[in-house]
Amino acid sequence: MAVTASLIASLWRAPMTTLSPRRGSILRLIVDGYIATGEPVASSVVASDLKVKISPATVRNEMVGLEDDGYITRPHSSAGCVPADKGYRFIVEGLEASYIQPDMQDFDAIRAALEERRRDMEEWADAAASIVAGLLKTLAFASAPRADASRIKQLEILLMQDLTAMLVLILHETTVVKQLIPLDSPTTQDELFRVRNRVHEAVTGRTADEIARRIGVGDSGDGLESLILGSAVRTLRERDQQKISGYNIEGLGRLLGAPELSQDNYGAELTDALDSDEALYELSEGAPSDGSAVVYIGAEIPRVEFNRCSVIIARYGVPSEASGVVGMIGPTRLAYKRAVPVVEAAATLLGDLVTEAYYGYPVSGESTTAHT
Repeated sequence: MAVTASLIASLWRAPMTTLSPRRGSILRLIVDGYIATGEPVASSVVASDLKVKISPATVRNEMVGLEDDGYITRPHSSAGCVPADKGYRFIVEGLEASYIQPDMQDFDAIRAALEERRRDMEEWADAAASIVAGLLKTLAFASAPRADASRIKQLEILLMQDLTAMLVLILHETTVVKQLIPLDSPTTQDELFRVRNRVHEAVTGRTADEIARRIGVGDSGDGLESLILGSAVRTLRERDQQKISGYNIEGLGRLLGAPELSQDNYGAELTDALDSDEALYELSEGAPSDGSAVVYIGAEIPRVEFNRCSVIIARYGVPSEASGVVGMIGPTRLAYKRAVPVVEAAATLLGDLVTEAYYGYPVSGESTTAHT
């Protein structure tokens, strides 16, 4: 059964129990300590690291309260504590409440990687996935920007042979689509040029459905104009039917090498889930259009294949025009304070590229130049 984005969103946005400042400080130390070492954090370590000194006995009592509330767990009765999914969620909500700038080196590395491929939109997703995976040492993914409904920016018709023409559609997401058209009778390039001039206004800036409604064209028609317009409508519809965009994935080996994910057969199950775009597509549907990251943690995700992982996703692009997503998957023991800003920085810079492709300038130029 498909998992809806609204269901996932309702899970991760569930309100958290309010923690006292002292208990919140203790939980942050436990999360930070476990992320850094991968070992259970003892009460004595927490007591020594607290800025406001309290006795180890008081720390232990507070940790019992955190355990009772589901923020931490004890692997063994005599061992220290490790964060539960709810504990990680507390940390992530703190990040969401106060914007954290990405590290300048991370930001510059992402910008440089995208700059190398800026001339080829189809390469942006590969570049983003590769650099994010490299920076965070885990799996990263990205999809190329796609228009919700393809719109024609420019139409050209070229004569290839006496009975064959090539329709060239330049779409608003700067993608070029070519389609060979068999002609009913021999024609000339001059005649095709005249047809192009007549139909260009009817198709420019419009989707397949808008073109069909405007000119009364279905999937076929009589005459050279109808032949060209019908082919344009079919080509756009075929492209729009590819609802689930492909994802560029990098760093699967790094993800599966995490100790938390290498037990039993979990890695194989996770790999099987990633072989299809369906899981990432469903998770991506919950990403807002403003470029802020959405974070899913462990058991919050209804798909059991991801119940030991955290997923961070941000959407980029031009709202109502073209968009894609960039994100990462790692174990729940994840440095969220770095990972969330890295994903959001990648989304910001990808968004600048899309905006520049559409309008000739990036709308978030101030935010990008602030890091130079």
